[in-house]
Amino acid sequence: MKTVIACASIKPELERLKGGESGLQVCYLPQQLHRTPGKLKGLLQQNIDRLAKDGGTLVLGYGLCSNALVGLRAPEQGMYVPRAHDCITFYLGGRKMYQKAFASYPGTYYLTRAWIDNRKDPLGQVENEYTERVGRSMAEEAMETEIRNYRYIGYINPPDSDTGNNSSLHREEESPYLKRARENAAFFGKELMCHQGNDTMFRKILFGPYAGPDFIHIKPLETIKQSEFLK
Repeated sequence: MKTVIACASIKPELERLKGGESGLQVCYLPQQLHRTPGKLKGLLQQNIDRLAKDGGTLVLGYGLCSNALVGLRAPEQGMYVPRAHDCITFYLGGRKMYQKAFASYPGTYYLTRAWIDNRKDPLGQVENEYTERVGRSMAEEAMETEIRNYRYIGYINPPDSDTGNNSSLHREEESPYLKRARENAAFFGKELMCHQGNDTMFRKILFGPYAGPDFIHIKPLETIKQSEFLK
């Protein structure tokens, strides 16, 4: 049995690839936990301890995620963790693609289908979280402050599509997700960039191989160290 504990932000891609694979179970944790690393760490440890009792290989579908993984203890069989900063690394296909995008477009606020579906895009947060608490005007002001250091809104086209490059940003062709990304960029005065997704890391999370630079092997009962993600 192999068990993957993953963030719900990558559920659409994992479910698309997993199919009816036998001997593989995936446990998803709520996406919003990325904003509270302390709570995420606690819930991850609880699920690691609970699901490790089934035996078999244990894999985390998380990156470093604001250091939420640092200090997590592996079960008796050990576990594997992707060597990634966050889920954007997964969507872009790995660390090399992430580093290339970061170097080419620093200051990018990335959006995916899952982020938009869950209303975690900047406009979605204004409309569905901030406005209820502080009113629309202050909600907009708060979000503008939150993303003021970003230059780009970067939409990551799904890995199963091939229309994600910037030369394909034609209004008559764009999906509802790309339209929403465009709305975010226009509203907050950012430049829209479109990136083609790649499912390489999603496949590796589900099926391996786990040897090599893309994963960290946490030995039995050892804890995750931040330095492992910087190698």
